[in-house]
Amino acid sequence: MSICIKDHIQNMNLVIGCTVGCPYCYARNNTRRYHIIDDFEKPQFFQGKLRMMEKKKPQNFLLTGMSDLSGWHEEWREEVFKKIAEN
Repeated sequence: MSICIKDHIQNMNLVIGCTVGCPYCYARNNTRRYHIIDDFEKPQFFQGKLRMMEKKKPQNFLLTGMSDLSGWHEEWREEVFKKIAEN
């Protein structure tokens, strides 16, 4: 029996964009292909997506599928980690 990870983990993509510049970055390629944000090298925080954590049922979330945590602004990390602690 195979298990699909998408059935168990929600991808939040709270931040889209990255300043690292890896040459084979799938996130940058997808962002450009689908025109998700204008400039991938300038990460953007999507604060409204934090509401996804407000469900009562325990869940697993992927937070950094389209970014690198090291490039997040400190206030973004603090807000996300506070929300995680509340839930």
